[in-house]
Amino acid sequence: MKRVFFSRFSNYLDEIVRQGSVRKAADSLHISASAIDKQLIRAEDELGVSLFERLPRGMRLTSAGEVLIHRLRGWHKDLASIRREIDELQGLSRGEVRVAAPQEIASGLLPQALAAFSRDNPRITLQATVAEPERIRQMVLDGQADLGLTFSPMPLPGVTVAREMVFLPRAVVPEAEATPGQMPLDRFFARPTVVPDASTHLRDIMDIAAARSKIRRAPVLTTNSLELMRAMVRAGTGYGMAAAQPDAPLQGAEGLAFLPFPRGTMPAMTLSLITATDRTLPVAAILAKRSFEAVFDTPPVA
Repeated sequence: MKRVFFSRFSNYLDEIVRQGSVRKAADSLHISASAIDKQLIRAEDELGVSLFERLPRGMRLTSAGEVLIHRLRGWHKDLASIRREIDELQGLSRGEVRVAAPQEIASGLLPQALAAFSRDNPRITLQATVAEPERIRQMVLDGQADLGLTFSPMPLPGVTVAREMVFLPRAVVPEAEATPGQMPLDRFFARPTVVPDASTHLRDIMDIAAARSKIRRAPVLTTNSLELMRAMVRAGTGYGMAAAQPDAPLQGAEGLAFLPFPRGTMPAMTLSLITATDRTLPVAAILAKRSFEAVFDTPPVA
């Protein structure tokens, strides 16, 4: 049986069907008719059925022959697809990967993951969209993004979660005002705050923490830009909030410090790497998914 599917016979059979006779198939393939006929007889013996009806003016497939040629042609099509995918894996073809991610990681994990992938796959172009958590899932479902990174709460219908990573809220304060240890909630909310707007999951976290502690917030600015929030904190306007991996360093760039809150006072955040459940990823996106998974699996450097 294996010889039928994986020998020269699969090509012979296909050509007999196309040409309508062994002799014409032999002429097309530039081999002897007896060589093809010998392979056909051997295949029919192995399968225990006749594959063709021998007619005065050619050959016609039997029902068994119809089944076999259908399966063999499907196998050849799959094999050609596999070869194309292997070519892409070897860097012989270009591709594009579309990624959607939230603002919370736009200046941290996202560029880290994109840069790592780009270094290893310089011929594959990247398209990154920063979006709201719920829109990220919808972009993946609609095929507008191959990969999504989202803080959306579980469950996530229609998508498969490939990896998860825990993030913790951090208080963003001017480095000059940072003290060793943690940032108590009452001290944090006693200062004016630069509040993320509803497009970020951080806003949900801040509202939940304030409600649990029965603390009234004193927002001085609401913004959808986390970069603007950091700039306002740096300017001494108030305190802000950022999402960080548990082992991330406390000191940031350009005069900012990222202080942890006491355990249990702030809900943790889960970043999920998602793909559409019912869609097969192109090879370039498969490579990107593996690269992102490696970033998720690698602990942050303190």
